[in-house]
Amino acid sequence: MTAITLSRRALLCGAAISAVAIAAPVIPAAVAIADPVPAAPALKAFVVGTPGEYDWQQFFARTAEEAFEEWCQEKERAGYEAPDFDPDYVLRVEDWDGRDPASISPADWIDVGMGYCCERCGYETHPDCGCLVVAGEVVCEECQTPADRAAAAPDDFLDELVNRLSEEDTAEVRAWLEAERCWDIVRGDLWPQALAQAVEVAA
Repeated sequence: MTAITLSRRALLCGAAISAVAIAAPVIPAAVAIADPVPAAPALKAFVVGTPGEYDWQQFFARTAEEAFEEWCQEKERAGYEAPDFDPDYVLRVEDWDGRDPASISPADWIDVGMGYCCERCGYETHPDCGCLVVAGEVVCEECQTPADRAAAAPDDFLDELVNRLSEEDTAEVRAWLEAERCWDIVRGDLWPQALAQAVEVAA
């Protein structure tokens, strides 16, 4: 039999390891994971109102029926008789899902093809009636300036310039642009295009 000689250092090391093992906290083999809390259903964006009227309002609800019910409650609080549910009164607006309701601007209504009131004169307007969003502002056709059209609808304004150049002298059209404060908007791009197209039309 082979004798094993333990040194004092080995004995001390073994004792230290044992002490650490005793002092170490007991770690459970598996930690129970609590069941995840089900997420609240995401609310969807709707607009509700009378077809053909400008009384549409935005609502965030789980269903079209819920949005319609909220609209009816507001109508009744205002003293109006609410109609029975009609899907024609409710439109889904997916572009607004997840938005803060307070962040939805008049321009957002125009962007999704809805009507709104002109922010200059207050009159009802709609994309189909020629309204534009100019620097974030909803502007009806009657309130628009040439500068508005040049900035917000450059393709249409190019046609307008070509028509003017076919009927008026170039200097007169430029003077008109300067008087309407839109020369700086058109001179870099639209003006050269308009001149070229006017030459083609005259040829």
